[in-house]
Amino acid sequence: MKLECLKKDFEEAVDITSRVVSNSATLPVLKCVVFEAKGKNIIARSTNLELSIEIKFSADIKTEGSVAIPAQILHSTLKTSPQQSKISLELIDGSIVLIIGGAQTTIKTVPLDDFPTIPKPETKKKHIIPKESLINGVKSVLYSASTSLIKPELASVYIYHEDENLVFVATDSFRLAEKKVPYKTQGDLPTTIMPIKNTTELVRILESQQNQNLEVFIDENQYSIKSDDLYITSRIIDGSFPDYRSILPKKTTTEVVVLKEDLLNTLKKAQIFSNKFGQITLHVYPQKKTFTISARNNDVGEIFDSLDAAITGEDLDISFNHKYLIDVFQSVSSDSVSLSFAGFGKPLIIKGVSDNSFIYLVMPMNK
Repeated sequence: MKLECLKKDFEEAVDITSRVVSNSATLPVLKCVVFEAKGKNIIARSTNLELSIEIKFSADIKTEGSVAIPAQILHSTLKTSPQQSKISLELIDGSIVLIIGGAQTTIKTVPLDDFPTIPKPETKKKHIIPKESLINGVKSVLYSASTSLIKPELASVYIYHEDENLVFVATDSFRLAEKKVPYKTQGDLPTTIMPIKNTTELVRILESQQNQNLEVFIDENQYSIKSDDLYITSRIIDGSFPDYRSILPKKTTTEVVVLKEDLLNTLKKAQIFSNKFGQITLHVYPQKKTFTISARNNDVGEIFDSLDAAITGEDLDISFNHKYLIDVFQSVSSDSVSLSFAGFGKPLIIKGVSDNSFIYLVMPMNK
């Protein structure tokens, strides 16, 4: 194997594929990026058996071949290499020799035999989905997914199609986020439960790509995405997502409408004084026209901060984990937010005012 290519193309491929490599000690080849040089192109591949990726870029190939190079070593080498426009690679006696400008580096390669075949879509039916729709939907909800793998369906993002919308949902059973993104399709779009770790990496990869439309293939066990020179495939969860609609409150007893920035700044200030459980308390008194946020920590102090707000309904004192409230603001684009309470001990619904595309549910604290 011997070739020459643009350094920026090679670096971009290594940067993206190295995110997907496995730390498996039993299969050293899974710690590698595999390069296949054929015709006028190089295909860089990596997989952690949950998420797999292929990136194609052009090169001047003098001798075809394939090689597996340890990703961490290769990535670090490139980041500390001279700023040159081109890079040359040659496989010599089981090692890859990189020449960048006046610098020459030799890296031992790994046998290719155990590198798995990256699965291709079984279905022929493709769905064209705008890249920004997929990124926006996932980023709006992913922080609500569980970090525990005890229930895999909760450590995931649930994606389905309804009423000309792509709907993205995530929950850890303490809070839930739902985002609707406009999307028309000519046929049925299968529902998908994608592991949260995979969706996080997927978003990072797609954000670095120029293509605006993605070809999406959904099989029983995998979710595949194609663009011009990129192919990604992810394992999907074989299970049932909770019937989350059944836990949404049917009525509102108290409602607060407040400026987003005012509420966010007050919550950030209150978290400084929250106790070891992260507890802060909302005090809503419509008759007195007051909306106050308080927190108390015996070792730090306490805070009572009132906000200007439009308030209706019944008086209420209710506590939440400050993190669960602060997290939602990254998904709210409106200048004002509405807090809809269903009563003491019941979930709170947060929405952007005049924005029906996003809802956030958070359970109160018992203490």
